[in-house]
Amino acid sequence: MYTVFVGKGCDRRKKGTQMANSRTNKIAGYKKMNGGKWITAQKRLALNLRDNFTCVYCLKNLHGADPRDVTLDHLVCRVDGGSNHESNLVTACRSCNSKRQDLPLSKFASVETRQMIRRNCKRNLAKYLKLAKAYFSNHVG
Repeated sequence: MYTVFVGKGCDRRKKGTQMANSRTNKIAGYKKMNGGKWITAQKRLALNLRDNFTCVYCLKNLHGADPRDVTLDHLVCRVDGGSNHESNLVTACRSCNSKRQDLPLSKFASVETRQMIRRNCKRNLAKYLKLAKAYFSNHVG
């Protein structure tokens, strides 16, 4: 078992089991690790697709990254009144998510980064949800 810290003051930890590197096990692991009660695996994948599997803060390409290193960050932390709505969630690498903790977005991200985040969050999630649901229905039994 391992613990992934999502950010100080936000949903703090999710537990799961370490999975092997085969494609099927990665998908199953993604579902087990990231399909916590607060978000479905399909919605998590849709958000990652919306953000092009790229950390919105450092622009690190997260394609092929260990699923434990691909996190969702709350733009406004839950303790500060933020929600689990897609407009409040962005893809972040574990390093940036941990560094940000509960800092306000304006103190952590540059103006250009905040503009990119706003653009990403305005994208309609419906087409990404459709892709994610199709992916899971074809790959997870």
